[in-house]
Amino acid sequence: MSLNDLAIVRARPYKLQNHIALPKEDKRPIFEIITTLVKECKKRKIAITGEETSVQNNINGIDISLTVSGFIKKRKPNLAKIGDKIIGIQSNGLHSNGFTKIREIFNGKFKSDFILPTNIYWDIIYKLNQRFDIHGMMHITGGAFTKLKDFLKGASAIIRKNHQLYPQEIFKEIYKKGVPDKEMYKTFNCGIGFVVTVTPRDTAKILLALKDFKADIIGEIIPGKGMIEIESMFGKKIIKL
Repeated sequence: MSLNDLAIVRARPYKLQNHIALPKEDKRPIFEIITTLVKECKKRKIAITGEETSVQNNINGIDISLTVSGFIKKRKPNLAKIGDKIIGIQSNGLHSNGFTKIREIFNGKFKSDFILPTNIYWDIIYKLNQRFDIHGMMHITGGAFTKLKDFLKGASAIIRKNHQLYPQEIFKEIYKKGVPDKEMYKTFNCGIGFVVTVTPRDTAKILLALKDFKADIIGEIIPGKGMIEIESMFGKKIIKL
């Protein structure tokens, strides 16, 4: 999650600090967590500069917090341009967001979808920025598609449904439990974990560069005042955010 957020500001990560809290002394989960962190940090040459483990008998489960710092070589505005195509990159499910609503809907019932790790997009987004003129970027997390407003200035976004990034079954299940179309797109990524906006002439090359992910053109940037219009993948409604 932190790496994906750094991708938006075109930052290269260089250090990580972590804190692990658990209800009782247990070396096994700590070892598994640290082993995974070391593996992922080595891939990207990120130094682990500090860590702390604490036992807190008033919590349930394990609480993990991470801080990742990055440096920006050259600052560039994160703004979509009128006429841009919007390319979406598929998520692998919930991506750690919307769990307040999920707890309400599933009433404590556990599903394996709840613990799928979030896709890390930083590596490919960093490479894309080195090869192409990427105008707008957004990690679809808390606030979901309302976050696109952050890169809209004097422009609006239209997201159509004639693309291949279909919502996973968990989103269809949530929708069938009575969550309205608009709330789905304000709360969940609905199958799209990251978006970039680019000039139409670069779309084919960028889609080719994204061959290790499932990606597609999902919409376009038009003149406007920051409105987001979405053709719902769950029905026939058109949503305005």
